Amino acid sequence: MSTSILYHAFGLKGIRHTSTHFRSDAVMFRAEMTSDLIRCPRCGCRHASFKGRKSRWFFMSPIGRKKCYLVFDFHRLKCEDCARLWWPSLPFMTGKHRYVRSFALTVLDLLRFGTIRSVAHYLGVGWDMVKEIHKAKLRLLYRRISLHKVRYIGIDEFSIKKGHKYMTVVTDLRTGRILHAVEGKSKEDILPFLQKLARKARKLEGIAMDMSSAYFYAVLEALPKLDIVFDRYHIMALVNQAIEELRREQQRELDDLGKKTLKGNRFLLLRNYEDLKPESKARLDELLHVNQPLFVMHSMKEQLRLFWDKDTWDAAKAFLETWCRDALQSGIKQLVKVAKTLAGYRTGLLNYFKHPITSAMVEGINNKIKTLKRQAYGFRDKEYFILRLYHLHTQRYALTG
Repeated sequence: MSTSILYHAFGLKGIRHTSTHFRSDAVMFRAEMTSDLIRCPRCGCRHASFKGRKSRWFFMSPIGRKKCYLVFDFHRLKCEDCARLWWPSLPFMTGKHRYVRSFALTVLDLLRFGTIRSVAHYLGVGWDMVKEIHKAKLRLLYRRISLHKVRYIGIDEFSIKKGHKYMTVVTDLRTGRILHAVEGKSKEDILPFLQKLARKARKLEGIAMDMSSAYFYAVLEALPKLDIVFDRYHIMALVNQAIEELRREQQRELDDLGKKTLKGNRFLLLRNYEDLKPESKARLDELLHVNQPLFVMHSMKEQLRLFWDKDTWDAAKAFLETWCRDALQSGIKQLVKVAKTLAGYRTGLLNYFKHPITSAMVEGINNKIKTLKRQAYGFRDKEYFILRLYHLHTQRYALTG
């Protein structure tokens, strides 16, 4: 095996191949340093004598199904001009790690298609080595995330473990990439990044989010001029929660026959009416015919869905005011509570007609995060998990069947 093969196949420079040994499952390449590596770190002199020797071995990319190793003979050098003693640093080395740079590149290529454990098993190394290679690359990629072109962002939280442990992510709604991830969902957790956005994201126009008071007051403090758009999905989820509370209240108060009528009909009330099958529509119509409060609540829910179909800001404002007035006059406490909430946040609702954005992309990213967590069976390294979140926009999931 010639020196040129080591250079062209594995990217090894400044060394001379001396021998090759074959084992049942591996190929061992032995090499030594050349004069090209001799340069005094103090004075730059290229004249030195050998003052000691040691051998180190390194992982290299496999050839076929054979693992490859480099056994390298080092010489400690002494400068003939300034008498400095040093061990040379080789161009293919990565710090004190026992692998060459081309091996790290192979690991990164394989991680595009497989998990850490599968890549480690294929290469015959520990999973921790594969993870550290990936982690170092991600640190380099995401040490600085550009914010100056960001126009619209979405903010949402997701559960990272049982026991009400959450993480907040801020997403660029144009590119779909995560700009920031932090553990927690309080105002204090997200305020530092929002203040950074205020300094650097000069083109920022709007933010889509739910009606979390922590997020709301953090945005008001850090970005008081930013338009807040409350997400349609979360608004309808608030109404659906009120319907479920009313259904449970009715079920507790009715007799046995009435309880049987309401039992098992939860999803009939929560789904969009036009999405129901004909037999489901018939069951729902029968239920609403005998229960006036649920009929009113369900009708108001279906009417509210028309809010986002309005053509202008003025038409949407008039519709929202009428809807809230009718809800307050209904006398149904769950509906009244929803009306008061929407009336208090009407500016964030109407901002949709200035900036037609939603958190739908953020919800899709949350599904990607769940897939990532399932593939890894959880993450013990929080820094690595956050780096994987920043890299998530490059992942593509597809059906295999």
